[in-house]
Amino acid sequence: MDSNLKIAIVEDNDDLRALLMQDLCMAGYFVQGVESAEQLDEIFSINHFDVLIADVNLPGESGFAIAKRYKRLNSHLTVVMLTARTSTEDKVRGYESGADLYLTKPVSNIELLAVVGSISRHISAQNAAPEVKLNLKNLTLTGTKTVDLNKQEVAIVKALSEPQSSNLPYYQLLEICNEPVDETAKAGFEVRITRLRKKFVEIGVDKSLRALRGNGYQLLVNVHIVL
Repeated sequence: MDSNLKIAIVEDNDDLRALLMQDLCMAGYFVQGVESAEQLDEIFSINHFDVLIADVNLPGESGFAIAKRYKRLNSHLTVVMLTARTSTEDKVRGYESGADLYLTKPVSNIELLAVVGSISRHISAQNAAPEVKLNLKNLTLTGTKTVDLNKQEVAIVKALSEPQSSNLPYYQLLEICNEPVDETAKAGFEVRITRLRKKFVEIGVDKSLRALRGNGYQLLVNVHIVL
C-alpha cells in the first residue's frame, strides 16, 4: 500500500461518503470527500489527487461529466465510478467518459480496499523514477542523464523542491524569476514550464510539474539539491 496515495470522493449521500472515507482513512490513505462538482473543484485546486471515486447521480454536474472533464485535465488520474446504476449502457457510458473502473453499489469494504490497493501498486510502479539532482553550480538537472538548465529554470526547480513550498502560486514563481506579475509574464512563464517539463522527461521523469488550476504549480518528484 502506498500511504502517500491521495483519494478524492464525490458522493452526495452523507452517510455513504463518511463510511467510504472512514474505511480508506483507516487503511492509511489520504482522503477528502465532497458532495458536488463545485466542491470537488475546490479541493482539486489546492491538492494533488491520484484517484477520484465518483458517484453518477449528483446535484448539478453528473459523475459522467466529472469523469470526462477531469480525465481531459489529467490523463494520469485514476477514475473509479461507484454507482447504483448497473445497466450495461451505463457501464459503457462510464468507461467512455473516462472511468478506469466501474463499481456498483453496494460495494463491500473488502472489495473497495482491494481495488484501491491494486491502483496503488500500479501507480507506484508507474511513478518509479530515477534519483533527480539539481546542481546549482553547474546549472544541470540529472536523472538517467544530465541536461542543462538556464538560471530561471534552476530557480524554479529549487524553489519548488524546498519542503515548505512543494507548490507555489504564479506570482511567487514570477518574482523568483525576476519577472513582472502580469498576464503577459504569466503566459511566458507557462511556455517556460512546458520546456522544463520536457527536460524532466529527457532525464527519465514523466510526471514532474502539475498545474494547480490557475494558482501556480506543484513539483511531483523529489529533487536533491547539490551545492
